[in-house]
Amino acid sequence: MTGWWRAAKIFFILFNLGVAAFIVYVWVTTGYVRRLFWWDMKEFFTYRAYNTRLIDKDWVKIKKRLLTKKETEFKLAIIDADILVNDVLVRAGYPGQPLAEKLELKPEAFSNIEAMKGADRLYREIVGDPKRGLDYQEAKTAILAFEQGLKDVSAFQEK
Repeated sequence: MTGWWRAAKIFFILFNLGVAAFIVYVWVTTGYVRRLFWWDMKEFFTYRAYNTRLIDKDWVKIKKRLLTKKETEFKLAIIDADILVNDVLVRAGYPGQPLAEKLELKPEAFSNIEAMKGADRLYREIVGDPKRGLDYQEAKTAILAFEQGLKDVSAFQEK
């Protein structure tokens, strides 16, 4: 009987080694793991999150909307900015569902929390009442508040 047990042990050891070799082979040959490795290396050496350049690109689009001097573009800029800030805070690990809840839970992370709350309140007013009027100065103030909030959590790439 000991011969069968020994044969079974050897079979399962070889089987486990084969599975481990297959896993290593898949890790080495797939591009996904290599891409994650290079992302981690870039984040490690630059001390910045990998996707900060995407945030920069989206923010430039938002600021261009503000420069059009059209009320509808102002509203879209505020909506996009609030969504972007909320997404950045989700990726940064801030708990809570809406942006207002995230701001309440960690107010010390932002240099001007009241401006951020005001900008979020403006976003909710725009979404709640699409016919609400909005002038350039009010939109610019909200966008600058969102921009400062993103700077406070180091979401932008340093230039």
